[in-house]
Amino acid sequence: MAILSLPAFANLPTPISDKIAQTQVNPQDVSIWVKPLDGGTLVMDYHSSTPRIPASTQKLVPTFVALHTLGENHHWFTRIYTRGIQIGSVLHGDVIVKGSGDPSLTHERLNAMLEQLAHKGVKHIKGDIIVDNSAFNNVAYDVYAFDGQGLRAYNAQPNALLINYGTISVDMTPSGHGELTGETNKLGKPITRFVANGNDVAVNVLPKMAEFDFPKMLMGGQACQEPRFSLSKTALSISQPSVGCGTMTYWITMPNGDEFVRRAILGTWQSIDKDFTGQVRVESAKTYGLPIVSYPSKPLSAQIYDINQHSNNVMTEQVALSLPLVTGQAVSDYPSAFKFINDWWQTNMTTQAPVMTRASGLCRNCQIAPKSMGEMLEFAYHQPNFEVFKNSLPIAGQTGTMIKLAQRNPNHPAIGRAFIKTGTLDNVTSMAGYALDTQGKWYVVVGMINSPNVAKSGAIEILDEMLAQVTTH
Repeated sequence: MAILSLPAFANLPTPISDKIAQTQVNPQDVSIWVKPLDGGTLVMDYHSSTPRIPASTQKLVPTFVALHTLGENHHWFTRIYTRGIQIGSVLHGDVIVKGSGDPSLTHERLNAMLEQLAHKGVKHIKGDIIVDNSAFNNVAYDVYAFDGQGLRAYNAQPNALLINYGTISVDMTPSGHGELTGETNKLGKPITRFVANGNDVAVNVLPKMAEFDFPKMLMGGQACQEPRFSLSKTALSISQPSVGCGTMTYWITMPNGDEFVRRAILGTWQSIDKDFTGQVRVESAKTYGLPIVSYPSKPLSAQIYDINQHSNNVMTEQVALSLPLVTGQAVSDYPSAFKFINDWWQTNMTTQAPVMTRASGLCRNCQIAPKSMGEMLEFAYHQPNFEVFKNSLPIAGQTGTMIKLAQRNPNHPAIGRAFIKTGTLDNVTSMAGYALDTQGKWYVVVGMINSPNVAKSGAIEILDEMLAQVTTH
């Protein structure tokens, strides 16, 4: 291998340049930006102005823009209206459910919201339920287009009335019990194994779905393997179930978002009002008077925590698409969402704005320069709600997607001392966030590698070394 010249690694500590050489990643494919926030001296500026595909580190942009614009206590409200005549507990007319983009209207919260309608006195509907999700326009996309894995939860599409993250949850529970093995994993936690008692696997699907079939009981094999799912509008099929994995939950994307919403609301309301014989229709509807139910979401602070800890794609799309609505727009779409973010960037930043086609980073034509990401992170550090933003990021080696750092190196010096969002796609690995050095100084750290076969090359070790250099400084 040719010896790399010094200029190629200007402003990089030797251990990082050594990692680049060892992994045989092309130096031109690596970008690093490290800047002190509290008077530290370590600075790294390596290809930082080169636009890179950020993968999921891009989630930091819409989540912070939302936090800065809306505030940590912002709530979405799903509102329920009635039209017609109510006699006793019977509504002779229609119910309108109007969505506003709540990122986390889970099946439990959907059920609780519709039960509030019953608690308000409407226990029976002699009419239809109309779902108005017109607050988001033209946001559906082919869930198979990105990588052909359309049923995977990360491919779920947004909806102004998004239910259960656009997915059904499939609980598979074999008969048996867990027992300790007496061993521990790399993190020192006890390892348990599941001991099966027979081959029966009970299946349950949530939310409750009308006109939808799935097997309630299956015969599973002893080996632990992921089952295969086949989905149509009216049924879920499961093959190769397993008892060897113990109890497992799988999230399956429903490719037709509006049809999913229709079936989920119909099935959930039928569990409350067993006499309901009306239809659920998805259409824009005029509302009259005050809503009978205004169901609040979790606060934005909790939403961005879930997004950044677990790298939830569809929640990020929901947050970004909601931004234009706060300006008074009645309807949002992707062009207006990205314009909002770009306008915010032009107002508050000096660097080049990111290029987005998806808010979540699940895109191969999205780009941001690491220095641009770093400037936004530095700006966030000086805002009153910085702690909310920082605490939404995974703690190195301890929470969220950064647990894997401790699995790679249980003694890594950044464990517990860095708050980092990660990003991974084919040919992309990235990290962005904040790190604390041994002197108690905070740093912005951004590393992005766009290179063929990043997983096989071990390119993540370059970014791990970046964190090590900062936290031991």
